[in-house]
Amino acid sequence: MPALLEASGLTKHYDVETGGFFRRSKAALRAVDGVNLTIEPGETLGLVGESGCGKSTLGRLLIRLIPATAGRVMFDGMEITSLGPKALRAARRAMQIVFQDPFGALNPRMSVEETIMEPLLIHGSRRGAASRDAVTRMLDMVGLAESARHRFPHEFSGGQRQRIGIARALILRPKLVVCDEPVSALDVSVQAQIVNLLSDLQTELGLTYLFIAHDLGVVKHISTRVAVMYLGKVVEVADKRSLYARPLHPYTQALLASVPVTHPSQRRRGTIGQPRITGDIPTALAPPSGCRFHTRCPHVMPICRTDEPAMRQSGAGHQAACHLIAADPPM
Repeated sequence: MPALLEASGLTKHYDVETGGFFRRSKAALRAVDGVNLTIEPGETLGLVGESGCGKSTLGRLLIRLIPATAGRVMFDGMEITSLGPKALRAARRAMQIVFQDPFGALNPRMSVEETIMEPLLIHGSRRGAASRDAVTRMLDMVGLAESARHRFPHEFSGGQRQRIGIARALILRPKLVVCDEPVSALDVSVQAQIVNLLSDLQTELGLTYLFIAHDLGVVKHISTRVAVMYLGKVVEVADKRSLYARPLHPYTQALLASVPVTHPSQRRRGTIGQPRITGDIPTALAPPSGCRFHTRCPHVMPICRTDEPAMRQSGAGHQAACHLIAADPPM
């Protein structure tokens, strides 16, 4: 089965001004820098990494909420990076997003019914009985009472607001939903409810997710495969069992070793005595040469400072960009 979405060489650079008041110059902030990624139909691809690594930017690039500097995205057999406004609007019926902030993503002057119905109106439906029935079905699917339709965002809790955002994203029955840290702004007690809701809706509607998060526990629970991102680059991709049991990239190993545990018996085998990463994250304005992680890597070698590692296959479906990996030829 062909991939639902395939990104090739996807890049996003921002021009920023640097320097002092009298001597200013322009530089490129490399938010996303040559990412290759595929998302299969019906799967949940988890995307993890430190804050500022480019996760949210990549998610927006994949559904063309922001234009790419270079590269291309194939979605459902169609290249969307070159679509004009009319064709892009039609394609966006199948691509939706759930934002991180469940309050900032909602218009405070629009009722719940107006918020959920808005995508239908944008894509040509009329405000009538059919649209109101569609809103009723979505309210039921996300676990909100019928009486919620005439209320406003400020009357709801954070978890309820996120349910409204999910309903709005799904009313068009999209194929792909980008979940941009959808539970990070919620209480811990509510996070599990929203994650379980997303899983149930995926089964019921046949959805495909890109799930962006920094919480590795949440990603492990919901994801089929996981991609690890560092400073604008994807450095490892694997199915979740393989990645959590045998991480290959030193950065992935450090991320997993940093996850808190409630009992020593729960600590992943092999993390005790593992070297820790040190130092600050380099700036995306001037990323290091070679491997971008070499300035913090406990296993750094001379080649890491000069040559950028290619993605290498190590086991079925497990890829990592590291010079330490003895693997098949570069992909």
